[in-house]
Amino acid sequence: MTFPPIKQIIHQKPAFPGLIISGILLCGLLMQEYLLGRFPVIFEEEYLLQDFWIAVIHCLLAGYLPSAYLFLLRGTRNTFEGLKNVLEPVTDPSYVNSAVRFKKRDLIVWGLLGVLFAVLLPYQTATSPWDPSTWHPEVVWHRVLEPFIGWWAGWFFGAVWITSMRTSRLATRIKSVDLLDLSPLSPFVKQGLLTTLLTVGMVSIFSLLLLDPGEWPVVARAYVGSLLIALVGFWLPMRGVHRRIHEIKEAELKWTREKIHQSEALLHSGSPDSPPGQIADLAAHLQLIEDVQEWPFESLTIVHVLAYLLIPLLSWLGGLLIESLLEIIFTI
Repeated sequence: MTFPPIKQIIHQKPAFPGLIISGILLCGLLMQEYLLGRFPVIFEEEYLLQDFWIAVIHCLLAGYLPSAYLFLLRGTRNTFEGLKNVLEPVTDPSYVNSAVRFKKRDLIVWGLLGVLFAVLLPYQTATSPWDPSTWHPEVVWHRVLEPFIGWWAGWFFGAVWITSMRTSRLATRIKSVDLLDLSPLSPFVKQGLLTTLLTVGMVSIFSLLLLDPGEWPVVARAYVGSLLIALVGFWLPMRGVHRRIHEIKEAELKWTREKIHQSEALLHSGSPDSPPGQIADLAAHLQLIEDVQEWPFESLTIVHVLAYLLIPLLSWLGGLLIESLLEIIFTI
């Protein structure tokens, strides 16, 4: 029996690395708490329970971000593949892979910026967060995992920006746009929705920190910032195709108005070259083109985006419910 290479498994199942990472980390955390006899202590002291909960969230983020990054790469490849039929003939054999090819220098810069942010963030709620003498066993997990989480967050958000820009620039290579059927442009919309969903997934895990009132200022800033990034991530891949649709629509409207003016001139001059009903047909065509949306999605897509943005709130409410249940269980 032969097993597929690890690289192939990761490509086909981007969730696999995240599940493995989070699973190992959570098992390690629980094993530490058991061996050190920390469970009776943390459930007696509220601040220790909060630190344990924050450590659990760090374990989840440490697994989620690598998988989110890999999901984004796979989704971008699928977007480029799905747009082949509407673009000018593609002669570059590495066209699909080029969508997710990054310079090593960029990856290093993104990672270091993420680590810097992760190192500075704890200063929002602690005076000496990197003083090891102030760490108890649960806080050790925070400080050890924060640079790792920061590195992958930097890669993820850097990839969001680059892949969104590359997807947007594809609009300049579109062969033609049928204003009455924008469905072939749906891969642009799917790329925006994917970016939004992956960003919101990270925010949903991060929002569980709201259960600790001391973390509210940090979480509130990160929450608002991430949601803004999610909205930008939805808009950015479609910016180019929106501009292309707008240009083609304006050109069609200009042509139709010119035809209407020509037909009116023939009608007023009494020329027999003016076909009956032509002006009415052109006016109907003009109205039809004016009603064409300049974004390649329907109103239902906006509903999906709004539903995505509600996921962190539902995650927070679920966390409150779990915390309440645990308090009831351990007070019995």
